[in-house]
Amino acid sequence: MREVIGSVYDYRCANDLNMFGQVVGFLFRQEADKEEKTEFELSGLIAEELEVMGRRERRAVMRRAGLNPDKYDF
Repeated sequence: MREVIGSVYDYRCANDLNMFGQVVGFLFRQEADKEEKTEFELSGLIAEELEVMGRRERRAVMRRAGLNPDKYDF
């Protein structure tokens, strides 16, 4: 068991993380300044493209993307 745990923690240096632990810690750290995306941004639609579409086509595209077209004003 010590061999498995020892691969993550370096016991000789007061339980400091070794290189593997530092990389894992960096990859899974949470970013506090990261903004959450809106439902529209997550849908992958581009507002400029929707603006030039006709009303019916825009509503159909938004429904296919899982959005409520009545919530958005174009």
